[in-house]
Formats: sequence, structure tokens, C-alpha cells
Amino acid sequence: MIAKFYLLLFITLVFLTSCINTKKITYFNDLEKATGTESANRLQPLKVQSGDILQITITTIDKDISLILNPASVGSSPLSANGMDAGYIVDSAGNINLPMIGKVYVKDKTTTEINDLITQELNKTIRNPYVSTRIANFRISVLGDVAHPGSYRVSGERASVLDALSMAGDLNVTALRDDIMIIREVNGQKTYATLNLNNGKTLASPYYYLNNNDVIYVKPGPNKQFNTSKIVQLLPAAIGILSLITTIVIVSAN
Repeated sequence: MIAKFYLLLFITLVFLTSCINTKKITYFNDLEKATGTESANRLQPLKVQSGDILQITITTIDKDISLILNPASVGSSPLSANGMDAGYIVDSAGNINLPMIGKVYVKDKTTTEINDLITQELNKTIRNPYVSTRIANFRISVLGDVAHPGSYRVSGERASVLDALSMAGDLNVTALRDDIMIIREVNGQKTYATLNLNNGKTLASPYYYLNNNDVIYVKPGPNKQFNTSKIVQLLPAAIGILSLITTIVIVSAN
């Protein structure tokens, strides 16, 4: 009788385990058994907007001129004394003000285009200048049902939705993976898009790669419970298992 009971219990546990739908907590289910390549969205270079902070390094063969063109020490902290990113702030008109050059219109330009533009201006008075520009304040925010919500700094100029979720410690088990909201500001207007991380076509979305100041909001699923302990969350499942075991014992006894 005891052996029969444990056999039924083992079969029941195997059955319950097999019923767990892992597709709800995995990414890109349609690509799990696929081979080859998936069409991905071509990465669009970031374009500078008003309020961005640019770190511009200009190198010349004349050290004195290089010091004039780079008032902030190259080895200085990436943060200024007030705690903000160090660099040239793009004003509301889209300009920055550089030594020996003056105002330079940089809005809606890539860092490569800015390098070429500044180099052309410097070539009028300086021999062989080298210009390197980067966006210093590239940040994204991840909110909602993730392990570590918050604002994250991106060191380069490329970050995808998966990169952002990785920075935030990944989605919680209770998070909705088919309804990820991306909030983006374009020309002063907020735009919204929804990504489905269970679908490989998301890789081709123009929102897959993030822009500066993008916000990712991860919606909690219907099973998400707030302000409750783990014991309370697991209580319904525990009661169900105990009821099942009780039923098995009664059936076995008969």
C-alpha cells in the first residue's frame, strides 16, 4: 500500500512539472528551434538633440593649441563639480560653443558628422586636427517588473532592449514578456511602442535599439502580488498540493 502511494505521488509530481509552461518566461519562442539568421533592424546612429552633453576631444601637433581647444583635462572625472556629465551642452537652438570656433550647429547630427564639421572649421587655421566626439549623457530608464528598476548609463552609442533589461537584472518571472512598452521622445513629442519578446520579429523593430533617454516599462502579469510575503504568494499552490496528496491517500486507502 505504501509503495503504491509513493508511486502515485511520484507520477503526480511529474505530471505537475510537465504542465509548467516555460514559454511564458522565455524569450523569442519562435526562434528556439530555428536555424540561420533572423532579419534584424539596421542600427541607426544616434542623433544629437537639444540638452545632450557632448564630450569633444581635439588633438593637434601644437600642445598649446590642444590645451586651448580642450579646456577640461582629458584625465578629469567624467562628472563635473555639480555632479552632471562634463562636456558641451547643446542649447535649445541646437548649438554648442567651442573655443577658437564659436557656435557650431549640431542638432540632428551624428557624432561622425560633428567630427567632420569641426575638423573642417579647424582646418581653416590649424594643421591636421583630430576630433573625437561622444554623447556623454546617454542614459536609459527601466521601470516596472524587473529585478533592479532604475536609470542606467550607456558607455557607447549602442544599446538594445535586451541590453537594458540585462542592466536591470532581467525580467521577474511574473513580468509580461509580450507587452514591453518603449517610451521615446522625438522632436519634443512622446511616442510609444509595444514589443513582444516572445516573437523574433521584435529584432527588426525600430524600437529594438534604444535612443538617449528612452524609457522601458515592463508590465506585471496578472499573478503579480504586491506587498505580500513569499509564503502568502505560495500558499494557494501549497494548499492545492496538500489537497491533491490527501486525495491520493484516500484513494490509496480504499
